[in-house]
Amino acid sequence: MAHQIHRMAFVGEVPWHGLGSPLPQNATYEEIIEAAGFYTVLERPVFVPGKLDAIPDVKALVRADTHDVLAVVGSRYEVVQAADVAKTLVEAASGVKAIFHTAGTLGPTGSRFWLLGELPEPIRVRGDASLIRRYLLGTSAHDGSSPVTILNAATRVACANTLGTALGEKTKARWNIRYTRSAPERLQGAARCFKELVEGYRQFEDLANVLATTRFTDAQLARAVDQVLPVPQDDRDHKRLEANRGKVIELFEAGRGMSGIRCTGWAAFQAFTEFADHHRPLRGGDGQPAAARLESIWLGGAADLKKRALVAVADEARIPLAA
Repeated sequence: MAHQIHRMAFVGEVPWHGLGSPLPQNATYEEIIEAAGFYTVLERPVFVPGKLDAIPDVKALVRADTHDVLAVVGSRYEVVQAADVAKTLVEAASGVKAIFHTAGTLGPTGSRFWLLGELPEPIRVRGDASLIRRYLLGTSAHDGSSPVTILNAATRVACANTLGTALGEKTKARWNIRYTRSAPERLQGAARCFKELVEGYRQFEDLANVLATTRFTDAQLARAVDQVLPVPQDDRDHKRLEANRGKVIELFEAGRGMSGIRCTGWAAFQAFTEFADHHRPLRGGDGQPAAARLESIWLGGAADLKKRALVAVADEARIPLAA
């Protein structure tokens, strides 16, 4: 099913071109909610045609504004309103001095909602002329498919590659927060997640600088590609996969913003991230390819590929990730 961006709102600079329109700086969460089109979810009973009684133990989640059905869930499922999540995240983000730039919805019915904030000081990597802007993404879904999640969405400006990756079991790039009816408890949980991600960024900056000063050969890249994009040992034709592997190798030499970092582990990682975000074929994104690609970059196949790529590049460079 094709993905759609029902509505997006951008505060300040737009990190993904062509998606949304600018808003005044320092917008309140009420302004973000209104501009992003965050709606209220209603609970409704579910009926079978010809039956008078509702189906027990299930309920439908419905948009209050359009009456679109978002999902059918168990009767014990507790609805988390986007407005409550937005309020919690905006308040918690002030503790790490993050300012939200963007908010919007994704999906055929706009079931997924998200906010994108930025930390004040970008990362600078040795030899790399491009800044890395430290974004923090908060997201959840009204269809029961996703908890409230906060994750690292760092973006390298020169090529708009999103770099968010986990460095190890203790230093994560993604956290799920327990959502409760207690506002103080919600706020405390979100604030803790934001602080953990800020610490993760510090460790990621250290790793990036080590990778940027570590020579990386064509042979090492070939082995990393074998780990991340392996060719199955069967009789089938794998032309598309071989083309994808070749694209990563090409980007290692000629990717955007490579001047100053060529032949390093950092360049190898950038080759994978540029491939994942801008060249990797999408499935099911023909209707709204920009929306489908954005969801893949943050939460789907592209995000997973970059996690595996960082591990493969670090292994080849013999650089231990955080324990």
